[in-house]
Amino acid sequence: MTTPAGWYDDGSGRQRWWDGSGWTQHTVESAPPAPQAESAPVPASAAPVQASAAQGAAASAPVEQPFVAPHVWQAPSPAADAGADPYPRADAPSAIAQNPYPWSGQPGAYPGQFTPAQPKTRASILGIIGLAVVVVGVILSCIPVISVVGWVLLGAGFVASLVSLFLPGTKWPGITGLAVGVVGSVLAIGVGLLSLGMTGLASPTPSPSASAEESEDPGADGGLPEGTETVPIGDLEVGHCLPLIEWDDEIYELPIVPCDQPHTDEVYLIFDAPDGDFPGDDELQRLATEKCDAGFATFIGVPYEESELDNYWFVPTEASWNRWNDRAIQCIAVSYEEITGTLEGAAR
Repeated sequence: MTTPAGWYDDGSGRQRWWDGSGWTQHTVESAPPAPQAESAPVPASAAPVQASAAQGAAASAPVEQPFVAPHVWQAPSPAADAGADPYPRADAPSAIAQNPYPWSGQPGAYPGQFTPAQPKTRASILGIIGLAVVVVGVILSCIPVISVVGWVLLGAGFVASLVSLFLPGTKWPGITGLAVGVVGSVLAIGVGLLSLGMTGLASPTPSPSASAEESEDPGADGGLPEGTETVPIGDLEVGHCLPLIEWDDEIYELPIVPCDQPHTDEVYLIFDAPDGDFPGDDELQRLATEKCDAGFATFIGVPYEESELDNYWFVPTEASWNRWNDRAIQCIAVSYEEITGTLEGAAR
């Protein structure tokens, strides 16, 4: 059954025109008065006949269904432009499907239901600071000159990252800072060890005939002569004079004194070992013995076996050979008594 066209209350206190299939835009403040038809007086004699006729008509007429008010009017929606019905009826399935819960702003909500907003989780500020400090510490700790500063920052950043795990906020900065701190520490230790290993240049190797007096302290009073200067072993030159000194297993620099000052040692020959792979200490010792003894006879004036003087030499270590391309062998003549001047041509 369809509702006939007419003025009906649209739920807002106004009368709106229903055209039989949907609401229109025409409204009035109150329903117009219904026309009243004048009824003619009915004769008394005709009343029973009319009543009987009315009862028969009522019995034969179909029972009219109670009037159902149309769905409350709603404002036109953008769907109207797409061809949809802007005024759906209450019994229209499409109206129910569009919003089955008209009391809520979102589908699936029930009257009175409250959905709290989810709080946003932020990263821990202390964790971010700790991560940044750890990264800077790792970089600085790999630079030998300022490695101490890097280690201090590395420790501070590690502690900050650890503390940030117990504070509110996301944990990823703290966990990342701890991981970078551990890996960075291992890397810094490796770089430090590599730097220490690269500082070895050469080690002194005295000849088997060298006297034990070469290990005594320089000078009777334990001091070095005036004008003494320290030079790297690679800067030794023929004619340099050295005081009597106790050598370590590996040396990097040594004192040079003026030859007119008291001294015991003098550099008389420097030559290079053949290039190639490190030949081993035994081969270098053999080469140094051969060359230094032959050069000794030329410099002193008598063969090494007949001289009262002695000699020793410095040879490259495997580290200096491979890392610094060190090939130099320095031959040094030794006097067991302090002298002034050069030993060249001493013939003794």
